Amino acid sequence: MKSIPILTKKNIWEIEKRLEKLAQAKYRKTGLPFVILKYAQTLDGKIATLSGDSKWISARSSLCFAHRLRNLSDAILVGVNTILRDDPQLTVRLIKGKNPQRIIVDGQLRISLDCKVLKGKGASSTIIATTSLSERAKVKRIQTRGAKVWLIKKDRAKQICLQDLLEKLGENNIRLLLVEGGSKIITSFLKKRLADHLIVIIAPKIIGEGVTCVNSSTQRRFKNLIFLSSYRVFKSDDDVIVEASLKWC
Repeated sequence: MKSIPILTKKNIWEIEKRLEKLAQAKYRKTGLPFVILKYAQTLDGKIATLSGDSKWISARSSLCFAHRLRNLSDAILVGVNTILRDDPQLTVRLIKGKNPQRIIVDGQLRISLDCKVLKGKGASSTIIATTSLSERAKVKRIQTRGAKVWLIKKDRAKQICLQDLLEKLGENNIRLLLVEGGSKIITSFLKKRLADHLIVIIAPKIIGEGVTCVNSSTQRRFKNLIFLSSYRVFKSDDDVIVEASLKWC
């Protein structure tokens, strides 16, 4: 059996150049950002324990690679549940590089005013995507922190219309969008067929009962399964990284 190649600086450089080329091509053709879904999971497909603990799933080398992807991206997107649970900074810290704009999907403005993405000078690079269901007073309080609040159309389920959000991101020169979670957001992008690329970091660990990245209701019929194309596999310390294009039939 052919051994899995190790993720090297040269491999990473090649991945970055290919993603940049794909993003430029899509943006020129459609005006929409190229969407990369990136997440880390255990061998049994979990991204967190039942309590929501998701730290240290990946090896440090894999985390550095993830921060390279952040540096490459124009914007990084997560759902509000990720903010409420983990309070992440969503910045580039493990390498030298620029921070992407931060997009928080929050249909009813449940975000805490004390979260890290709304603190300090970095708040000006934060965009909260919400709907008409949000409280106007809280919109103003968020704006006083320096963050932007976008009102996005609701879909049939009264959730944020991701297609409308992508169109607005494209209008604001976001060409490469990195979606980091959580499970609800990743499932929505897959279910609505709005993602272009997939990067999954698989750690040799087993959680058992926990949070699954992709909701089981994403595809109800076997013929509608999501296929990967042009995929590559690398080894990063003890982790395995799968990088592939999503193939929509």
